[in-house]
Amino acid sequence: MTEPAVSIVIPARDATSTLPASLAACRAQEGAPSLEIVVVDDGSTDDTAAVAERMGARVIRQANSGPAAARNRGWREARAPVILFTDSDCVPHPDWVRLLAGAIDTGTPVAGGSYGIANPGCRLAEIVHAEIVWRHSRLGREVEYVGSFNFGVRREALESVGGFDAFYSEASGEDSDLCYRLRDAGHRIRFVPEALVDHYHPTSLARYGREQSRHGFWRVVLYGTHPRRVRGDGYAGPLDLVAPPLAALSGVVALSAVFVRLAGPIALVTFSLVFLLSTVLAARVALHARSIRVLSLAFVATLRAYARGWGMTRGVASLVLGRRPRGARS
Repeated sequence: MTEPAVSIVIPARDATSTLPASLAACRAQEGAPSLEIVVVDDGSTDDTAAVAERMGARVIRQANSGPAAARNRGWREARAPVILFTDSDCVPHPDWVRLLAGAIDTGTPVAGGSYGIANPGCRLAEIVHAEIVWRHSRLGREVEYVGSFNFGVRREALESVGGFDAFYSEASGEDSDLCYRLRDAGHRIRFVPEALVDHYHPTSLARYGREQSRHGFWRVVLYGTHPRRVRGDGYAGPLDLVAPPLAALSGVVALSAVFVRLAGPIALVTFSLVFLLSTVLAARVALHARSIRVLSLAFVATLRAYARGWGMTRGVASLVLGRRPRGARS
């Protein structure tokens, strides 16, 4: 059997609604080297594994352990020297493998690409996408971090740092942690903005808020492990680091307003600062997108700051109380 040049690893859990489009796109790559597609079924309760097998993917089944553990299982059992990761709700563009794998060499063994949008026409999804496009437009060709939704790496680089840390048992922070460890080990990371995968961005503010609360929780874990990255990594900047703690502070102060006379005015001031930071961000993104509609990002970013602030508060409380999320390095 001829060994593949590239293995695509896709962690999947209960993904029957989105996985077919993802796999079809992976199979339709243009000008790509020889491929294998590995789907790691992470404890699905639906027909995810059967769908993947019908579409010609190699399927690995495991009990639900989280996407970091699933990616580890996938790359360790994959056969190619170059591993590309995407997600089960992402649809790679036809030239994705050629562009991303082509950017990886012995001098730069890690590369990552950018997002397209799989659900245009939804106002929230378009706003979130416009912000991501703006953030990615500010990145250089060598970066500190790329997301695991669109990530390529040589096997030996993964082996040198032990792969993903499966302590991150939810989809948050595990890619940042891996990239920071790869960088600390001396590996360069190339950003390839032309290598795109379409992603289904959030369509519900309630769901978006829950996701951002989860991200806030895992940021506490991430920065506890990598304290010098608190300053930002090129994608996340000072505004992102200041707004959630300010939001958390305003919430705590507002709750104490019944007992402390000045608490109400202080909470109002801190809320105003959070909204001001969010408005500055929204204005910058709207100018880049040339769309006045994107100014509503000010309200979305304010919600995000409070959701992440709540998540960070939970994260700090868990550390103080000695409670740790499930999972361990694997």
